[in-house]
Amino acid sequence: MVIRREEMQEIVKNYKEPIGLNLGSHSALDAWQGQRNYGLRSIIYTTPSRARIYLQNPMVGKPEETIEDLPNIVKRDLRVVNDPKDINKNDDWRAVILILDRYSDIVKYVDDLVNLECLQIPNRAFSVYVGGDERCSVIEDEYAVPIVGSRLLLKIENRGEIERDYYWFAEQAGIPYPKSYEYEVYEGGIRFKEPIDEPILMKAEHAHRAFEREFIFAANSQDLEEKVAREVEAGNLNRESLENARVEQIVLGPHANFNFFFSPVDAKKDWGDADDWFAKLYNVTLEEARLCLSNQFLSIDERRETILDGLKRLPVDVQEKLRKVPSFEVTAHAILSLRESLLKDVHRYADRFLLACREHAYPGIIGAWCLQTLITWDRISKYELKPTIKLDFTSGVEAKTAADYGLYDVPEERDPYMHIPVTQDIALRHGGGTNVHMGIGSQYANAKYRKTMSMGDRIALEIRRAWKANQLEEIVT
Repeated sequence: MVIRREEMQEIVKNYKEPIGLNLGSHSALDAWQGQRNYGLRSIIYTTPSRARIYLQNPMVGKPEETIEDLPNIVKRDLRVVNDPKDINKNDDWRAVILILDRYSDIVKYVDDLVNLECLQIPNRAFSVYVGGDERCSVIEDEYAVPIVGSRLLLKIENRGEIERDYYWFAEQAGIPYPKSYEYEVYEGGIRFKEPIDEPILMKAEHAHRAFEREFIFAANSQDLEEKVAREVEAGNLNRESLENARVEQIVLGPHANFNFFFSPVDAKKDWGDADDWFAKLYNVTLEEARLCLSNQFLSIDERRETILDGLKRLPVDVQEKLRKVPSFEVTAHAILSLRESLLKDVHRYADRFLLACREHAYPGIIGAWCLQTLITWDRISKYELKPTIKLDFTSGVEAKTAADYGLYDVPEERDPYMHIPVTQDIALRHGGGTNVHMGIGSQYANAKYRKTMSMGDRIALEIRRAWKANQLEEIVT
């Protein structure tokens, strides 16, 4: 039976001092340092093979405390245990590293975690290692620890495995995403029903590594059929992975992950002239205007992937001779900034997605989330979709001219070219690239808050504000 949000809200109403609970992987260091910076105590649960990450990168000390003698501060503030029952909340520790045999073992300790007054911060590793299956059924049905985020939306990243994945929500929101193509699976590979004469990409689960995907680029459908057959023969793909795979158009443009934070606390506040004018300009209610203003843009990062990034640094004649099939294992992230005029489109699509989630899976998005895009240059008509939700977010009415899209340097025509952020992935939890902002903050969030503000900081700030205002129930599911 699915854990009801109301149950979690009742639990946190009794919390006297919430503790941040983080699965030790993915973006846990950013989350941990944010909790340290805002005076929250933290628990990191990890495994023996990954414990050294947190033992050797401890986030200790009090807010604003200058640390010069790191060993003494670690001795004072950090505890290491392998059973939650050994965590005494009344002791003077600031952080605990909890070492488990498997990440999934955390589910055994739900009662202990609630007694410690824990709040789980979700990341992708949490969804994968604790989730249990494509529906994240362990998280939805068994893991009765309050989550600062969207418990029922974690599963939508499992595209092709559930009916309402993020492509479904993107369609409801009317935001651009790559066109997909149908094919048939047979014993040795795939066949397309109709030939495709443009570059395409297959995304499929690896036959032996279910948490990793195979990415196969091809010039056209015939090229992809031949490449898939070779991958099947090599054992990298099987019938099951092909049946669950997706073939889509290749969108040409730079990759950019846009990191947002939706604040339920801020959505209940009066924003003065800002919400009044937002409602007037974009033909929405005052409540909807406040929801959009509370969908706060923090930062941008890009992925660096092995072995793709190494291959593309070689001269083209060497690449051709190597004939190496690129893999896309995420290895690193880098900071990006965006041409300022393009932010209007990123905000427009992010707001549409936020409101679609709220309509179709209430309460929708809470806290950290990430809109992962490829930004291309094309005619608006090729990508601009009409949302099924009532909001349009152009200029309050359906766009008809270039100026309606904020284009003032192009000839007036009905179908101009423009930069278009095409949604490649959507993560409704703490994104994987935000460690790049750890310690230095996110440029857009720093500017708004006039202080260092990474995503981990922003999550911790929301917890602290809600805790002090007796509003923890607003931010959990």
